[in-house]
Amino acid sequence: MDNECVVRARGLPWSATPEDIQNFFKDCNIVGGPQNGVHFTFGIDGRPSGECFVQFVSEKDVEKALEMNNEHMGKRYIEVFRSKAEEMEWVIKRMGPPSDRDQEAVVKLRGLPYGCSKEEIAQFFTGLEIVPNGITITLDEEGKTTGEGFVEFASPEIAGQAMQKHKEKIGHRYIEIFKSSKSDIKYVLKPKPLMSTRPGPYDRMGGPFGGPRFGRGGGDQFERRGGFGGGRSGGTGGFSGVSSTGHTVAMRGLPFGAKETDVKQFFMPLNPVEVRLRWGPDGRCCGEGEVDFATHADATAAMSKDRQTMGHRYIELFLNSSPDGSQGGWSGSNQRSGNVASNQQGGDTNPQQG
Repeated sequence: MDNECVVRARGLPWSATPEDIQNFFKDCNIVGGPQNGVHFTFGIDGRPSGECFVQFVSEKDVEKALEMNNEHMGKRYIEVFRSKAEEMEWVIKRMGPPSDRDQEAVVKLRGLPYGCSKEEIAQFFTGLEIVPNGITITLDEEGKTTGEGFVEFASPEIAGQAMQKHKEKIGHRYIEIFKSSKSDIKYVLKPKPLMSTRPGPYDRMGGPFGGPRFGRGGGDQFERRGGFGGGRSGGTGGFSGVSSTGHTVAMRGLPFGAKETDVKQFFMPLNPVEVRLRWGPDGRCCGEGEVDFATHADATAAMSKDRQTMGHRYIELFLNSSPDGSQGGWSGSNQRSGNVASNQQGGDTNPQQG
């Protein structure tokens, strides 16, 4: 690939196609057409990263493409950056192969009312055939719903129809719907590693956080107890998260409006396994978080993002990973300590499957 007229697009819908990219850049000439000049990227697990590289015919096309920065594709804002062929080649070489989730009939739901039942979910998808015992609602350790769930339909085509209900309501809640897979359901059914009480680099105050879910459930208590580098009021708590992989990167300097999706986009083309943000009593991010990666190599690669910006904020990164996975989450031993907290892609522990 010797063509230097390359841009990188970020924030794409997972279902985006080469034709969608061509339509987005409709005034620009793509090398070889969309099937040859659009290169989607995937995480190590084969999931779409929400990014792609596009090769254009001329510098003039690139300049037109850059004018599309922050324009919409559907309901998504798309970021457009100038890139290089060598960056595109490097990313394409190290990414995993595309997954076969398009051939599966599973969707993930986010934003479910916390009292939502399987019957309400089935009613939400009235007219679409769900397989027997095909509804899974994820629960936390206290048996409370997390607001997420999975539904397996009778065919990929029916699952595609279900995707069209994205952003429709159950009660007063807008429901987000994403393509998913059976492997995602299996993942959330796995027991998660237990909380460690061994202090780490940022556990100067020591101790677990204060709610059943990481963040909003006990955010006020956790806020008072402190966090990275010590608490505001000198309490007795710290930022001791739960690592599901042993390969953790801690973040400091996050914008107050940061969300899990912002963190995942920050680390693209790497695909985090789990994101844990620290929340204040007002429900906003307190500027700190932990991110788990599947391997030590990925966690190390993520450190290349140190001091890069998210919005207008420089992000500091701190590595806590070892090749054997014995570290991560600022934890070492596997002692239980009250609460398991998770904001991970697949949901929380102890799912209820029916």
